[in-house]
Amino acid sequence: MLNIAVCDDDTRFAENMKTQIQNIAKQNFVDAEIDVFWNGESLVNAVIDGASFDMIYLDIEMGKEDGISAAKRIRKYDKTVLIIYVTCHENYMRDSFSVRPFQFLIKPVSPAQMEECFRAAYEDIISSDSYFRYKYQRINRKVLIRDILYFESNRRKIRGITEKEVFEFYGKLNEIEERLKAVPASFLRVHQSFLVNYKHVEGISYDFVLMDNGKKISISADRRKLISEQYCEMEDTVYVGR
Repeated sequence: MLNIAVCDDDTRFAENMKTQIQNIAKQNFVDAEIDVFWNGESLVNAVIDGASFDMIYLDIEMGKEDGISAAKRIRKYDKTVLIIYVTCHENYMRDSFSVRPFQFLIKPVSPAQMEECFRAAYEDIISSDSYFRYKYQRINRKVLIRDILYFESNRRKIRGITEKEVFEFYGKLNEIEERLKAVPASFLRVHQSFLVNYKHVEGISYDFVLMDNGKKISISADRRKLISEQYCEMEDTVYVGR
């Protein structure tokens, strides 16, 4: 799912843009969740509170906090979100270079321009690093899959462990395992309660895997033969690919 923000102090324009993006996403078979903000300050506060977006359609000329200022503050928390400026004037382009905008859309924006921009942004997102997306405390969040060492399940709560943080959300490990089959990463289900990222496995023993952060995770008895075979296959694949 794509998480998209629309920020414009013209409430009618913002809602119309949300509807257009929803229709374009649907026509292109893209699942999208869109949040609307009517000033730059509320958008920035959402990002500071942990909201994560893939695209932000951002007006430049706003009263309380303009789009340039808002984007500069957002970049302190999110270096990768695609910022698409929607403005009435082209003379702001030079001022916006420091926040690395993805594109400019000049009002009034035609449906064809909207769709072309959306498709370009979507292609850019799916061709870059893959993210694991989750929702916790009603906020959409994301973390780079390559940074995840392992997932640990405890009843209905899942803990994701990276070198720098531990994040939590509600879900089932079986569902996460299925989701991760669609991304270019290899995870091993070594235990009913553990799903480990192969790239962070330092070594494997008969009954445990050693993660590169020093953590030893047990391999359940019924999975030992399968895990050994899968691990050897992955090692062979990596060796051939070098």
